[in-house]
Amino acid sequence: MTIPRLTDRDTNAGERIRTAAVLLFARQGYAATSIRDLARAVGLTNAGIYHHVTSKESLLADLMRTAQRGLIEATERMLAPYERPADRLALLISSLTAVHARNPMTTRVMDGELRSLTPGSAAHDEIIALRDAYEAHWKHALSDGVIQGVFRVADEKLTRLALMSMCTGTSEWYRPDGDSTLEQVCAEFVAIGLAAVRAPAQPVALADFCLLPEFPWEPPDARNDPRPDEARR
Repeated sequence: MTIPRLTDRDTNAGERIRTAAVLLFARQGYAATSIRDLARAVGLTNAGIYHHVTSKESLLADLMRTAQRGLIEATERMLAPYERPADRLALLISSLTAVHARNPMTTRVMDGELRSLTPGSAAHDEIIALRDAYEAHWKHALSDGVIQGVFRVADEKLTRLALMSMCTGTSEWYRPDGDSTLEQVCAEFVAIGLAAVRAPAQPVALADFCLLPEFPWEPPDARNDPRPDEARR
C-alpha cells in the first residue's frame, strides 16, 4: 500500500494530519493504523502529532463528528423548502449518494469505524446521537409517505436500510471517469428508490451538489484510487 506524503506547505499541519488519518483509516483500518504511521505520512515525529491531537481516538471522533454534522446541516438546508414525502426522499437519496461518491475515504471512516470508539464514552454516544438525528429524516420521510398514502411499504425499517445501503455503496465503486456521471447515478438511484416505495410517477427534487458538505481533508489524490482488492467498475 502506497501512502502519498503530505508535504504541501500551504496546508496546516492539523489538516495534513487529518488527511493522512482519513486515508490510512479508510485503507487499512483504524486499529491497524499507529501514530507512527500518521507521523511518517505527514513527515512529523510522534511528538509532533501529539502537539496537534490528544490521541488517535480523539482524532477519529473529531473526523466522524465533523462529517456527521456536515451531512446533517446540508440535509436540513436541502429539505427545508419541501413538504412532499417524494421530494424529501428523493433529496435524501441523491444527497447521500453524492456525498459518498465525492468523499469515499471520509465516508468509509464515518460509516465503518464507530466500532473503534470506546463503548459508553462521550464521543461514542455523541456519534450515535448524530447518526440517529440524520436517520430520523429518512424515517420521517418514509413514515409521512405511508401515512399520506403516497408510499406503499411493507416494512419501513427494512426499506430505509436498503435504500441507505444503496446510497452509501457509492463510496466503494463510483469513479468520475466511469460510464455514468454522478448526476446520472443520483437520478437513477432516486428512480429505484421511488419505485421501491411504489410512489406515483411525478417530477421530484434532486440534491444541489453546491449545497453538499465539503471535507477539506478528503485525500484528493486517493479519491478515485480503488483498494487493491477492488475491481474497477
